Amino acid sequence: MQRHADRAQAELQRLRGRRPRRAPGPQKSSPSDPAEGGRQAPFALIDAVKGGLRIAATNKAAADAGIRPGQRLADARALVPALEVQDRDSAGDARRLTRLAEWATRYTPWTRAEEVPVGAHEGCGLLLDISGCAHLFGGEQALLEDVLGRMAGMGHDARAAVADTVGAAWAVARYGQERLRIVKPGAVREAVVPLPLAALRISQEMADDLGRLGLVTIGDVLARPRAPLVARFGALLGQRLDQAVGGRGEPVAPDAVRVPARARLLFGDPLIALDGIVAAITLAARDLSAELVRRQQGARRLRLQLYRVDGQRFVFDAGASSPLQDADRIAALFAEKLVPAGGLSGADIDVGYGVEGVVLEACAVDSVAQRQTDLTQEQTDGSSLEELIDRLSNRLGAGRVVQLTARASHLPERAQGSVPAVSARDMTVEDGVPPLVMYGDAPLRPIRMLTPPEPVEVVAEVPEGPPRQFRWRRMLHAVAKAEGPERLAPEWWLAADRGSVTRDYYRVEDEAGRRFWLYRDGLYERETTAPRWFMHGVFA
Repeated sequence: MQRHADRAQAELQRLRGRRPRRAPGPQKSSPSDPAEGGRQAPFALIDAVKGGLRIAATNKAAADAGIRPGQRLADARALVPALEVQDRDSAGDARRLTRLAEWATRYTPWTRAEEVPVGAHEGCGLLLDISGCAHLFGGEQALLEDVLGRMAGMGHDARAAVADTVGAAWAVARYGQERLRIVKPGAVREAVVPLPLAALRISQEMADDLGRLGLVTIGDVLARPRAPLVARFGALLGQRLDQAVGGRGEPVAPDAVRVPARARLLFGDPLIALDGIVAAITLAARDLSAELVRRQQGARRLRLQLYRVDGQRFVFDAGASSPLQDADRIAALFAEKLVPAGGLSGADIDVGYGVEGVVLEACAVDSVAQRQTDLTQEQTDGSSLEELIDRLSNRLGAGRVVQLTARASHLPERAQGSVPAVSARDMTVEDGVPPLVMYGDAPLRPIRMLTPPEPVEVVAEVPEGPPRQFRWRRMLHAVAKAEGPERLAPEWWLAADRGSVTRDYYRVEDEAGRRFWLYRDGLYERETTAPRWFMHGVFA
């Protein structure tokens, strides 16, 4: 089933407190705004379109006076000279409609906001696919009543309809006689037959051209042969007819990305206290944990959404260094974002009149193999390395807690790099590139590496021999022992781009017992005629 809710674009609540611009011409004193205690004044939003200014949306007082969307401003002023108007903010409408679509995910994750085209006057709304969701709210009737009631509380005048197709729900919600209607399964054709042609989601120009032929309603078009109409008016007309009566599918592509697992909690009474919100997150974490265990998966990235009574939504993200199934650990990641701890302030959120819903999602998961618990191992109660990484990363930021990981390169400065600790376990070390090269019991790499390597002045017995003495940082060192060379060739796929040459590394010890790691950059008479020397590290 598809559900379409259409909201009036005359957002009086947004415009109250701002003096609207009056139409040019004779002016009369108009009734005061309802917020000021008087009767509602006729008010409309206008758009500058081809052909002049047209009415985009109206309030109830203007509609009762006979003003309709799409009407020319001059014609509307002829009916109501004191009509108050305001330029329509299409970009602002689109932003607010997107926020409403995000709020509507409390009912179903398959929500989408319609585009707000410049110059359109038929209004825009929300598309929700409530297949399999309506029973959670007491049925389709109860769900729509809840939607319209909450939107009215937020200051929106909305209409809603449920139908087998998006086209039928769209048409009935906008042009039907009832504010709320549920079209029975298989009855979409009967529901759209009496509606005007504008309900087909075609342009006003096409509807006017069809009207000149005596075709006024959708039923008139359905009763005519399809081929001549499509040949004259294009394939769009046939497509819209099929989408309305169910001859062609039209899935609701949601704005939100589908997630592997989700837990949702809605409350009859809003939660005001922060402790109550944290307790609700814990309950949602238990439901999510049960679903992950059933799937034999663990969460790597999580998202928490808090829905406020007035439609405001707060979103928090968290990551895990290893696949996570434990409900307490999942809840703790978000509790630290909300509750001040360790001298750090929690999230600055205003619960307003309360939080009415909590949604916890596992946005990315990994497989988790079932394993036997070691009965002899004592529980660390939150002191494991993974838990420490998760807590620090989500408190300080994933980019501020890093871990070294090996890379597929023999050159020391490129042999390892730092990655966020929460994603370090996603990195794999290629075979043949261990993080530390060993020779017997002694490491071949110094503990202290210089970045970048520093140039040194070297005196050698032969051009390709080990150094006899070298000057580094203005201090002269006489070499007592030398070992090498260890030859490292550059990566052939990078040598041409970076101008790399072969390096010969030597481990040397001076007369004072200090040990150094030097290399000669370039092979003599094969890659260069004047090789340079560099200090790359110091052994402990």
